[in-house]
Amino acid sequence: MREVEIPDSGERMIPDFHHEAVVYAEHLVRYLFAARFVAGKQVLDVASGVGYGADLLKSAGASEVVALDRSPEAVRYGTKHHSKFRPAHLLGDAESLPLRSAQFDVVVSFETIEHVSDYRRLLAEVKRALRQDGLFIVSTPNRGIYVEGNPFHTKEFTFDEFEQTLAGRFTYVRTFSQDDWIASAIFSPEEMKGADRPIAGQPSLFKAAGKSPSETLYMVSLCSDVPLPEAGQQVVLTSLYEMRYYLEEIARRDAEIEQFKTDLSEQAATLAQRDVALAERDGALSELNALLAEKDALARELSGAYQNLRQQMEELQRSSGYRLLEGYRRVILRLFPPGSLRGRPYRMLVRGLKAILDRFGDSARRRRPQR
Repeated sequence: MREVEIPDSGERMIPDFHHEAVVYAEHLVRYLFAARFVAGKQVLDVASGVGYGADLLKSAGASEVVALDRSPEAVRYGTKHHSKFRPAHLLGDAESLPLRSAQFDVVVSFETIEHVSDYRRLLAEVKRALRQDGLFIVSTPNRGIYVEGNPFHTKEFTFDEFEQTLAGRFTYVRTFSQDDWIASAIFSPEEMKGADRPIAGQPSLFKAAGKSPSETLYMVSLCSDVPLPEAGQQVVLTSLYEMRYYLEEIARRDAEIEQFKTDLSEQAATLAQRDVALAERDGALSELNALLAEKDALARELSGAYQNLRQQMEELQRSSGYRLLEGYRRVILRLFPPGSLRGRPYRMLVRGLKAILDRFGDSARRRRPQR
């Protein structure tokens, strides 16, 4: 594949980026649907992107195709890479077409009306550019069915809103439903190898599922002021490119989930160890609290004993016996001061009396009968 000289913004479909993806089939099927109405006609492709669709319409036999887009890089890219059948690539705004009135037989505008700032101006400009019997082919996502939150969209329509809006501008409107399908097909070996070409012969199509037309991803409408031409149905098959991506993504997510489970198990084990440590710490704290409670009780007991002793001391100091002894002690200290010569006989007398009393006490203890 050649080097692509245009960025992938995520909104514009570029075959070099998106070939084989569903988005490629979604865009291609619209242009193939429109191609049946352009033989010998002058055609305008409004908001043509990189111009692959305009080149396809020119290859379908249109006498003239103008691919108009407001992006200079898209116009340059289309001129260089999607000009095999020589459509004219033109820079311009869909809400103010730089073209003559009544210039075109067919105007196509796919996935554009939801992007412009004023869809009414777009429709007015399309009506101006079309001839009186001209045909307008337009598509848009279905609001409420298509994925919400596209930052490029300014106005989205439901099926009924889209038809009513177009009916306000055109006499005849017919809206077709477009959706994506998973298909299984049987081809010859030669046909199986082919790509980007019609399927040979007249393959039989069988549809195994159905849905309401108003619940499909996109609406594609034919609009005109003259009766509409007969319109067939169109199918484009692509590979399961995105399905492979989804399966790979699911496998990757599964691996992440398993790793997440392993991490959770390890964290749970760590938390269990922490719970054990916390339980041990709580036990030690309980023992410490018990010791502190015992200490507080002992402190209260000692405080009570101290208060009791202090009270007894105060009562003793107030007693007459204590006052008499205290008076006697003061007299002795005055008469016989400690360390003085005159106090020496008194001290000798006290020591002698103490010795006699001690001997008397020892003798009394010896005479006491043993039990």
